[in-house]
Amino acid sequence: MLGVIALCVAFGLLALLLSLSRWLAHRPWAAAGNLAVAVLLLLVAHRLWPPVLHLQTYESMQPKALIAQVHCERTGPSAYRVTLTRLPAGHMQVFEMSGDEWRLDVRTLVWTGLAAQLGLPDSFRLDRLSGRYLRTELAAETTPTPAATPAAKAAPARHVPASFALSDEEEAGEDIWAQARTDSGWKAHVDSRHAYGPWRPLAGGARYDVSMTRAPGQTEAVLDARPANEAAAKAMRYTANDRIRTKG
Repeated sequence: MLGVIALCVAFGLLALLLSLSRWLAHRPWAAAGNLAVAVLLLLVAHRLWPPVLHLQTYESMQPKALIAQVHCERTGPSAYRVTLTRLPAGHMQVFEMSGDEWRLDVRTLVWTGLAAQLGLPDSFRLDRLSGRYLRTELAAETTPTPAATPAAKAAPARHVPASFALSDEEEAGEDIWAQARTDSGWKAHVDSRHAYGPWRPLAGGARYDVSMTRAPGQTEAVLDARPANEAAAKAMRYTANDRIRTKG
């Protein structure tokens, strides 16, 4: 798509130069025609630039591929340092998390209609890394009650599980994914969905491989997180029906 914009700008500038040369040659009608073509091409480039800029934050969706690896290091009671590695780029992000389990979510864009016929590639983007406690009462922070005596010892506080956005909320460009989920013009051209991965145990030294699969002709994507070492395998009993499908 960046190539299309570059061609529009290049031919638009060329048409402007031709328009100027026709004007200097006292051919006003030819100059007007070239000027109209130049304006049209530059307007197309201007309209395409914001969405194309935003699409650069997405990765091409494959039928089946590893998209990330998650490694957990225990730093305290129900506290972990979680390293997320994006594959195949190898870009790493480190988060301080609390809780018993983690989950990775992604955004997906599947083109439909004319956009699909033009060959626009379906794509995805890592969206959020979340943590949770298995028992909800463990998520509340413990605070002393008004009736507590000064000598009373407060129970150790627990951190509330965090949810981390994996992209810049203020990034440049036109957010096609968000607009396609409303009544904007993008809704007719792209199917935007949220794919939720399965919850997996947080455990010291555990490493997981996160994969995404999409059947041919389907808009739904399936996220899975499999144990990649012995620590992860011990932390969970893996079953084939743990997979969570895309939610619209």
